[in-house]
Amino acid sequence: MLKRGHILMINPRSRLRLPIVAAALFTVALLSCQRQMARQSESHPYLVLFAFNEEGKQISSHMENIRTDEQLGRGVLLGEVGGKQIVLAETGVGMTNAAMTTQRMIDTYHPRTVIFTGIAGAIDSSMRIGDIAVPKFWKEHDYGYYGANGFQPNSPTAYSTSVDSLSKDYAFGADSTLLAIVSGLSHDSLGLIAIDDRKPEVRVGGLGVSGNSFIDSKEKREWLSSKFNAEVTDMESAAVAQVCSVNDLPFIVFRSASDLAGGSGSESARSQLDQFFKVAAVNSSTLVIALLRKLNE
Repeated sequence: MLKRGHILMINPRSRLRLPIVAAALFTVALLSCQRQMARQSESHPYLVLFAFNEEGKQISSHMENIRTDEQLGRGVLLGEVGGKQIVLAETGVGMTNAAMTTQRMIDTYHPRTVIFTGIAGAIDSSMRIGDIAVPKFWKEHDYGYYGANGFQPNSPTAYSTSVDSLSKDYAFGADSTLLAIVSGLSHDSLGLIAIDDRKPEVRVGGLGVSGNSFIDSKEKREWLSSKFNAEVTDMESAAVAQVCSVNDLPFIVFRSASDLAGGSGSESARSQLDQFFKVAAVNSSTLVIALLRKLNE
């Protein structure tokens, strides 16, 4: 115990050691923080969504270390593909089902990225059955106003992370990095199933549209083409795109054309769907697996 008038003397060597100790403690803390961030990153899986059971079967056949869960009355699979943690979930058909399921999956599993796979109706007449569209943007085609001049499409008011406020987004954009990775894949080595001896094309870019109707009308297809210059149409993707955008989550959508919306020749879109559904689902899922294996190489 120091008495009054005594002076505490510090060894000069001790003063020299203090910065070294401080630096060592900082290094230990930094490494601990980096390890914690790495663990948190690993705990954020890739969320893979699909609308029809057949689409999910193709993905699950590539999964390892599978565990099961249940959300909103539907089974959810948790496992790995190519060493990547993934959550595989069925959205169900339609915009409301897709939006509801996507938000629940985000809230529950905190994914790093959302990947949506499935089939679609081709709008662009140059697109052939089996081709895979990977649109840059997605938009609702049945949101708008019916008046004296018929239906006028519009854009929903939604929260935008870029301005931290409500805005009227024309379309919701897929992640540019993911689109670039898909563009860089060697499509010849993917092993996509040929239809009528023709190897399907992978078409990256353009616009996809979604609404709560199955389009089997030539007139409606031509309207979607003239109004939106759309590549494909489906019943879920724009809803998933909006939910991901509001949550500031990167996303990408793969849609394999199972039919020409409105049909072609004597075949309706429904008969084409029945004939080519499984092949289209397999091809779309093949591209998803290729992307998962390519990520973070």
